[in-house]
Amino acid sequence: MTENQLLALVSSVMVLAFLLFRNGRSFPREGLLWKIALWLAIFLGVGLFYQLFGPF
Repeated sequence: MTENQLLALVSSVMVLAFLLFRNGRSFPREGLLWKIALWLAIFLGVGLFYQLFGPF
């Protein structure tokens, strides 16, 4: 992985953690798997779009 890819991965994980834990409470259990699957699908779609249509 290049440095840019690593930074993008780390920032994506940080955004996901921020969105899941923004209440400051314990780990939310209800609907957690749905939220994780949704965000992974979003990141996958953005990555595939970027790969297909090239750098902007």
